[in-house]
Amino acid sequence: MKTSKTKVLFRLRSMETGGVQKVLCDIMKNIPADRFEVTLLLNLRQGEMLPLIPKNVKVFHLAEGKEQFSNNPLMHKLQLASRRVRLEIYHRFPQLIQKLIQFQPDVEIAFTSSEFEALLKSPFKKSKKIGWFHADIRDAAATEADKLTIIRQLKQMDTAVFVSQQTRNIIKEVYHEEIPKGLVIYNPFEHEVIKEKAREFEVDFKTDLPVFISLGRLIPRKGNKILVEAHKILINKGLHHKIWLFGNGQDKEELLNLIKEYSIEDSFIIKDPVINPYPYLNKADFYVLPSKSEAYPLVIGEALILEKPVVATNAGGVKEMMDDGINGTIVEYDATKLAEGMERFLTDKEWVETIKLNNKTASQRFNNQKIYNQIIEVLKK
Repeated sequence: MKTSKTKVLFRLRSMETGGVQKVLCDIMKNIPADRFEVTLLLNLRQGEMLPLIPKNVKVFHLAEGKEQFSNNPLMHKLQLASRRVRLEIYHRFPQLIQKLIQFQPDVEIAFTSSEFEALLKSPFKKSKKIGWFHADIRDAAATEADKLTIIRQLKQMDTAVFVSQQTRNIIKEVYHEEIPKGLVIYNPFEHEVIKEKAREFEVDFKTDLPVFISLGRLIPRKGNKILVEAHKILINKGLHHKIWLFGNGQDKEELLNLIKEYSIEDSFIIKDPVINPYPYLNKADFYVLPSKSEAYPLVIGEALILEKPVVATNAGGVKEMMDDGINGTIVEYDATKLAEGMERFLTDKEWVETIKLNNKTASQRFNNQKIYNQIIEVLKK
């Protein structure tokens, strides 16, 4: 007797470049197609990562994204207004989603906290509701009221998935709240895909100096300002090196102004994000993560898979991903401390060689099969 497939519906805002989108694509790609029928519902058909959605995944959207908008300023404004109205209609009348997708999902997943409210108001009353939480609650929302709302929503889920133990623990430590149906599932890494993409093209940084690379959005919690400060501290000490930072965001202009003020334009380079950053990561000497807040930073795992020594701030699940003094160094969120960590990479060559040797086996701690088995278990109706 043929068993019917479990119908799974993922919900996400858009497919703009980000770690969450990358993780979701990896998960959808590795869900067994003979057991699950996977659909993705986007609020906006928007983002550079749309082409990376697996071909077997059905995709629906509530509204068009910026790529479909006109270049005419007046028409653009009208399209934006129309989109806002359309999204508001779906918000007020979620039953319209039934007409859009025309099937009854067995399992629904809000893959970020921004979709929790919509999931809990879902017209599919019989579906299993899963909330996937990728953030430190202290930085997950602008106000305390909104943070408490997220905690309340997590408690309402049939299952709440945390991407690191730290992201789960911090809710209890700070807000004294338990999430009884919560569990930790680490983000998966496609080891061979990362290594293959790292060989896609050659990179030339055009320097004989050591190169640190950093990847991430240019927003306050990513700590890029202390990276600029740490770089300046080291340059002032005569420890010359280059930093390549790939990212975009609200802090870009401020960072560029700070770089200009410090006269370090030749050694601190900001580049727009790229779909495939792995050749740059592979070519660099070191990876640096300056974040104030993280959940489970994918790029740490990616750097370790490519055997790169890592200097990282003690943010989120970093200590669950690497060992201080073994795979690199973990420092407190502070420009001086970050500079001290980077300085050791620049001055202690024997220690760096030991780290590189250790990192030849660092990827073994990321057990994909175990992670996918956990995900499949959660997705069962």
